[in-house]
Amino acid sequence: MSLKVSPEFPVGLDVNWAPSSQVALSDPYLKNWLLDTGSLTERVQSLCRHFSLEKLGQGRQGLHHSEQALLNAATDSDWQVREVLLCADGEPWVYARSVIPQTLIDDELANLGTQPLGKRLFNDARFARSDFELCQATPEALSRLNMDIADTLWGRRSLFSFQGSRMIVAEVFLPGAPAYESRYRYGR
Repeated sequence: MSLKVSPEFPVGLDVNWAPSSQVALSDPYLKNWLLDTGSLTERVQSLCRHFSLEKLGQGRQGLHHSEQALLNAATDSDWQVREVLLCADGEPWVYARSVIPQTLIDDELANLGTQPLGKRLFNDARFARSDFELCQATPEALSRLNMDIADTLWGRRSLFSFQGSRMIVAEVFLPGAPAYESRYRYGR
């Protein structure tokens, strides 16, 4: 998969989410990737020689209705959106969109820069993760990524809680990700 031009920030992820318990996944390999509770960043790093994170952007952006509902957010002003690509050996495998309260940006997550968010979350036991919600993202929903995407892609999101603050971390597995390996191997 190749980038046509640099992605446009914000890409957004305005899709329908469902609790993972209500989604039928017939592919056990894909299911393993979607429901893995470990650090996705570490998993990607373990499968490549060169890991890189491309920060698409971070700042105050409008939240999608489903994000506002999940966070019980009445306003967009107290949140920042951070979007990145997790790349393995130069190929984008994961698009991630996080909605982070400004209070965490000012304190616990200050100076995040191009460091993976997962590195902070999974190395600090004070962050607690909720169950996953899953989505299917159409090529149209991800058009601002400016990538050649032909198929509907799978994604997941969860809430992380920290001392009364809550943040969303959403990830979509891009076509080159090994989450779809059985699709290519067995023609699914």
